[in-house]
Amino acid sequence: MPVMAEDVRHYCVQLAASAPAVGSARRTTGKVLHDWGLAALADVAEVLLTELLTNVLVHVGPGAWHALTLLHDGDLLRVEVRDSSPRMPIARVGDWDEESGRGLRMIDALAHAWGADRLPPGKVVWFTLPDAP
Repeated sequence: MPVMAEDVRHYCVQLAASAPAVGSARRTTGKVLHDWGLAALADVAEVLLTELLTNVLVHVGPGAWHALTLLHDGDLLRVEVRDSSPRMPIARVGDWDEESGRGLRMIDALAHAWGADRLPPGKVVWFTLPDAP
Protein backbone atom coordinates (compact mmCIF):
# COMPACT_ATOMS: atom_id res chain seq x y z
CA MET A 1 0.00 0.00 0.00
CA PRO A 2 1.49 3.40 -0.92
CA VAL A 3 2.37 5.88 1.79
CA MET A 4 0.24 9.01 1.64
CA ALA A 5 1.82 12.38 2.34
CA GLU A 6 -0.40 12.90 5.38
CA ASP A 7 1.00 9.66 6.87
CA VAL A 8 4.58 10.95 6.84
CA ARG A 9 5.82 12.72 9.94
CA HIS A 10 8.85 14.99 9.74
CA TYR A 11 10.93 16.90 12.29
CA CYS A 12 14.11 18.82 11.50
CA VAL A 13 16.34 21.13 13.53
CA GLN A 14 19.73 22.73 12.93
CA LEU A 15 22.24 22.57 15.80
CA ALA A 16 25.75 23.64 16.70
CA ALA A 17 27.86 20.72 17.94
CA SER A 18 28.36 20.77 21.71
CA ALA A 19 27.93 18.38 24.63
CA PRO A 20 24.80 20.24 25.85
CA ALA A 21 23.34 20.13 22.32
CA VAL A 22 23.73 16.33 22.25
CA GLY A 23 21.69 16.02 25.45
CA SER A 24 19.10 18.50 24.26
CA ALA A 25 18.67 16.73 20.90
CA ARG A 26 18.36 13.41 22.67
CA ARG A 27 15.59 14.70 24.97
CA THR A 28 13.80 16.42 22.08
CA THR A 29 13.92 13.23 20.03
CA GLY A 30 12.35 11.30 22.88
CA LYS A 31 9.58 13.88 23.19
CA VAL A 32 8.89 13.92 19.44
CA LEU A 33 8.73 10.12 19.32
CA HIS A 34 6.37 10.05 22.30
CA ASP A 35 4.18 12.68 20.59
CA TRP A 36 4.13 10.55 17.42
CA GLY A 37 3.05 7.45 19.36
CA LEU A 38 6.46 5.83 18.93
CA ALA A 39 7.49 5.76 22.59
CA ALA A 40 8.64 2.14 22.20
CA LEU A 41 11.41 3.35 19.87
CA ALA A 42 12.57 6.27 22.00
CA ASP A 43 15.25 4.57 24.11
CA VAL A 44 17.06 2.89 21.19
CA ALA A 45 16.67 5.94 18.94
CA GLU A 46 18.09 8.23 21.64
CA VAL A 47 21.12 6.00 22.25
CA LEU A 48 21.91 5.65 18.53
CA LEU A 49 21.34 9.35 17.90
CA THR A 50 23.75 10.16 20.72
CA GLU A 51 26.42 8.17 18.87
CA LEU A 52 25.84 10.10 15.63
CA LEU A 53 25.83 13.50 17.34
CA THR A 54 28.91 12.67 19.39
CA ASN A 55 30.69 11.71 16.16
CA VAL A 56 29.94 15.19 14.79
CA LEU A 57 31.31 16.78 17.96
CA VAL A 58 34.48 14.64 17.97
CA HIS A 59 35.23 14.37 14.25
CA VAL A 60 33.87 17.62 12.80
CA GLY A 61 34.45 19.80 15.85
CA PRO A 62 32.72 21.88 18.51
CA GLY A 63 30.45 24.53 17.07
CA ALA A 64 30.09 22.75 13.71
CA TRP A 65 26.61 23.22 12.30
CA HIS A 66 24.65 20.09 11.59
CA ALA A 67 21.03 19.09 11.11
CA LEU A 68 18.96 16.43 12.83
CA THR A 69 16.01 15.02 10.89
CA LEU A 70 13.41 12.51 12.05
CA LEU A 71 11.12 10.94 9.45
CA HIS A 72 8.37 8.39 10.02
CA ASP A 73 6.48 6.90 7.08
CA GLY A 74 4.19 4.55 8.96
CA ASP A 75 6.62 1.60 8.83
CA LEU A 76 10.09 2.94 9.55
CA LEU A 77 11.59 5.71 11.63
CA ARG A 78 14.58 7.27 9.87
CA VAL A 79 16.99 9.39 11.91
CA GLU A 80 19.50 11.50 9.98
CA VAL A 81 22.41 13.69 11.04
CA ARG A 82 23.85 15.94 8.33
CA ASP A 83 27.14 17.79 8.63
CA SER A 84 29.53 19.68 6.39
CA SER A 85 32.48 17.28 6.63
CA PRO A 86 33.16 15.16 3.56
CA ARG A 87 34.87 12.54 5.77
CA MET A 88 32.74 9.39 5.75
CA PRO A 89 32.32 7.32 8.92
CA ILE A 90 34.43 4.20 9.31
CA ALA A 91 33.45 1.46 11.75
CA ARG A 92 36.44 0.62 13.92
CA VAL A 93 37.05 -2.48 15.96
CA GLY A 94 37.50 -1.11 19.46
CA ASP A 95 38.83 -3.29 22.26
CA TRP A 96 36.55 -3.91 25.22
CA ASP A 97 38.48 -1.49 27.42
CA GLU A 98 38.62 1.44 24.98
CA GLU A 99 36.46 4.48 25.66
CA SER A 100 35.52 4.91 22.00
CA GLY A 101 35.46 3.11 18.69
CA ARG A 102 32.39 0.93 19.05
CA GLY A 103 29.59 3.38 18.21
CA LEU A 104 29.03 2.42 14.59
CA ARG A 105 29.16 -1.27 15.51
CA MET A 106 26.46 -0.61 18.09
CA ILE A 107 24.36 1.20 15.48
CA ASP A 108 24.87 -1.75 13.14
CA ALA A 109 23.71 -4.17 15.84
CA LEU A 110 20.63 -2.23 17.01
CA ALA A 111 19.33 -0.46 13.89
CA HIS A 112 17.24 -2.02 11.15
CA ALA A 113 19.67 -0.43 8.67
CA TRP A 114 22.19 2.40 8.62
CA GLY A 115 24.42 4.15 6.17
CA ALA A 116 26.10 7.34 5.06
CA ASP A 117 25.60 9.30 1.86
CA ARG A 118 27.71 12.10 0.43
CA LEU A 119 26.00 15.45 0.02
CA PRO A 120 27.26 18.73 -1.34
CA PRO A 121 28.75 19.81 1.03
CA GLY A 122 29.37 17.04 3.51
CA LYS A 123 27.34 13.96 4.26
CA VAL A 124 24.31 12.51 5.98
CA VAL A 125 24.64 9.56 8.36
CA TRP A 126 21.36 7.79 9.06
CA PHE A 127 19.74 4.79 10.67
CA THR A 128 16.27 3.28 10.55
CA LEU A 129 14.17 1.47 13.13
CA PRO A 130 10.98 -0.45 12.37
CA ASP A 131 8.02 0.94 14.28
CA ALA A 132 6.86 -2.59 15.08
CA PRO A 133 9.55 -5.12 16.09
